[in-house]
Amino acid sequence: MTLTAPTFSQIKAQVATIQQKTTRADVIGIHSRGRWSDETRIQDGDQTYLIYQCDSPLACRIAIREPVPDKTTKVLITGLEENDLGDDLRYRLAKQRLFPLQPWQIVCSLFNARNVDTRLTHHPWMAEALLALGPRHGYPPARGGFLDADTAWSLLLEHTIQLRGESPDLTSLLKWSLDQTATQHFRHQSEEFQAATIDWLCEKAGPVARLILQCLQEDKPKQHPLSVGIAMLVLYHEDARGRLEKATGKFEGLFFPQESPTPDQVQRWVLSAREVVRSLQHTDLHKHHVIVRRADDILKELAAAEYARLSDTSLLGYEQRLQQFGTTLTDILDRGAWQEVERLQELKAAIRSHDASFDQTRQLERLEMALRLVRWLQYDKPSAAALPQSFATAARYQLETGGFVDWARLQVRHGAEVEALSQAYQRLFETVTQIREQQSEHFGTLLAEWTASGSKGNDVLPVEQIIEQTIAPLAESQPVLLLVIDGMSVAVCRELLSDLTRNEWVALAEPNQRFNRPGIAAIPSATEFSRTSLLTGKLMQGGQHDEKKGFENHPRLSGKTPGRESPLLFHKAALQGPEQSQVRKEIASTRRVVGVVINAVDDNLLKGEQLDTRWSRDQIQLLTSLLHDARSAGRLVVLVSDHGHVLDCQTQNINTPDETAGGERWRPAGSAPVTGELLISGSRVQTTDQKLIAPWSERIRYSMKKNGYHGGLSPQEMVVPIVVLTNSDELPPDWSEQPIDTPVWWDELPPEHETLVPSPPVRTRKKKVEKAPLLFKELKEEVETPEASEAPEVPKWIQQLLESPVFADQKRLGGRRVPEDKEFSRLLQALDRRDGTMTLRALTRALDAAPLRMPGFLAKVERVLNIDGYDVIRYDETSDTVELQRELLLKQYDLDD
Repeated sequence: MTLTAPTFSQIKAQVATIQQKTTRADVIGIHSRGRWSDETRIQDGDQTYLIYQCDSPLACRIAIREPVPDKTTKVLITGLEENDLGDDLRYRLAKQRLFPLQPWQIVCSLFNARNVDTRLTHHPWMAEALLALGPRHGYPPARGGFLDADTAWSLLLEHTIQLRGESPDLTSLLKWSLDQTATQHFRHQSEEFQAATIDWLCEKAGPVARLILQCLQEDKPKQHPLSVGIAMLVLYHEDARGRLEKATGKFEGLFFPQESPTPDQVQRWVLSAREVVRSLQHTDLHKHHVIVRRADDILKELAAAEYARLSDTSLLGYEQRLQQFGTTLTDILDRGAWQEVERLQELKAAIRSHDASFDQTRQLERLEMALRLVRWLQYDKPSAAALPQSFATAARYQLETGGFVDWARLQVRHGAEVEALSQAYQRLFETVTQIREQQSEHFGTLLAEWTASGSKGNDVLPVEQIIEQTIAPLAESQPVLLLVIDGMSVAVCRELLSDLTRNEWVALAEPNQRFNRPGIAAIPSATEFSRTSLLTGKLMQGGQHDEKKGFENHPRLSGKTPGRESPLLFHKAALQGPEQSQVRKEIASTRRVVGVVINAVDDNLLKGEQLDTRWSRDQIQLLTSLLHDARSAGRLVVLVSDHGHVLDCQTQNINTPDETAGGERWRPAGSAPVTGELLISGSRVQTTDQKLIAPWSERIRYSMKKNGYHGGLSPQEMVVPIVVLTNSDELPPDWSEQPIDTPVWWDELPPEHETLVPSPPVRTRKKKVEKAPLLFKELKEEVETPEASEAPEVPKWIQQLLESPVFADQKRLGGRRVPEDKEFSRLLQALDRRDGTMTLRALTRALDAAPLRMPGFLAKVERVLNIDGYDVIRYDETSDTVELQRELLLKQYDLDD
């Protein structure tokens, strides 16, 4: 079929085809009943075309006589037949003939094809379009000499509307819709092009493609198919059935006036739209927000916004989920309904599953901290009757439980962007803080009694004895790097340790202990007293000069062994600039003890009020390099603090009689203590008269407002964490790897058949334990010690597994250091009790293992249990869970259930 009027594209394509087949093609004759009415001279790149409309033989002869410059092709367009021209004219033409203008024939020539797909020839305009788009060096040859529809359409769509791919699906179509230039090109095409394109894409991507492209035919931002798809996720959600019919009807009237989408079409559209929008979170977050907020606007216009929470993509829905968590938390706090914590767990899981949570790490951490605090209130909150009866027990409670509570509550005090959640956090903070204040008062009373009675007993370690009892014995077997993190509370230490024990370091427990004893700061718990006492090994007040001299001349660290170098201590100034190299040199040396004082925490108390600090090795400047150097030198690392701190949480400044004396949280004993204060006296009180007044409450200060303070009698200030770290399998004599030490409520709810508090009744025996004398009287305390209970019976299927010849073969294939059978048994029993799924931390606790060892242990277990690549057991890093497929294990090993 010849078009009514020849186009330059047709002429150019025909010329190109002829010139490829003959070297003599300066003058080309084209037969066309349509007339050429455009310009005679056309410049296309470096090629010139002279096109003449010749209605008679004379006109042909005149045109032929015109001179032809270089790189110029002369084209004669005529409706005459070849016989009308005469032999002399035909001889002057390329191939001595007239070439008909048959677009599809020309297209075949361009593709070196013999046949064309009939699905193409139904569209006369398409040949012209392919001719117009013909690349300068031609199209690639058609496969097998057949120009199929897939090839032609992919080339046409790529060059006209930038839609790439031979077989576009819904996902690729929606990704293409993000290109505004491409969609504008689509809208500017002819109606026949748009209709044919829609039909073709429906054939390839399904009928949803028609609805998507119809959304794009009008340039309306709120009608973007991605936004429409995200809105449909809510409107057609199963949980909204029967509630949004009015909104859905209005929606279909606005966006699909001709034909409503079927349920299958809605599902396919929603799934593809969500996939594309999710990918934008990693490639173009701004565009992601624009698309999703447009979807939220659609819901608002349809009065369906309150159901946005049903969507895992809607930003409005994410805020609603946060708000729902906040209102639920407030309700639980109002009623004291701690047992309803599972409601919060479900809401937190819904928030975590939302797309918007992928970059909200800190927000998710606060949600988890809130859950932990509610679980603590439910399971582990001590009653007044259960408060510790000895100072050592109170100090250990701060080390093993109170520090975790403080870590969590100080995180939620930062609040949230959503008002309802922020208010709930504040309520939770106040509830927990009130309990912690009661505990602090009791701790302060026990501390005063312990101090007055001579500070006796081996269950706690006074700060001035840490070097003698911990550092010196360790240095006898391995070189030590002592890191004194000034002001590090137990809460900060717990957060820091959670990072370090995931990265190459294992915490050690001192001889005959599962966990290290708590250290106790000097009184007052201020740097000039407590740090000096720590580093010199004796109670005293001093500065950096006294600390350095006392440390390097400590009798347990220096001089007694011939040839041994004295210890060295570096303060803040030596950790900056060129002097830093000296510190690293000494760590790499043979010197047995190198000490470094780090002021990161103490500095944060002065100027970190508006900062949300996450305590990790990357947060503390130089800690990463110091740990690296210690690891390279084979040193043990001891993290210790001189005292802790309290943060400013609505503190009150109490004017003292003598404002020039005392410190931030202590004052001379010149007047009677007020509410929140205690009078404390004894040999560990480093004032002239060995007594002072200091607050047990974190609400009191005696100085200008800061981010935090120290010097008081609260457990947060007085209890000093002592952490010994190694990355070697060779441990110091009698030391052992410390098992995971987080409280059970920290990680997850216990299963239904396990309880934390109250404990199930156990057989106990009573024995008399003599306590150190208290301030006013001597007391005797009865301590109940549970008798050893029998180990639970190993399930039959686990026994069968351990006796299985297949299991024995798998262990032989498992490589070196395959776990023992009892370790497999404990692992499988722990997972089986939790229906096959546990968080890694919970499993680590159940196995009483060191956290750093667990990934390697699980890898060895997987190599043994996973036959032929089937995941009988697997660890998922994303969710931090270990999963056991029990049924698969039974089948793989041919075991009885």
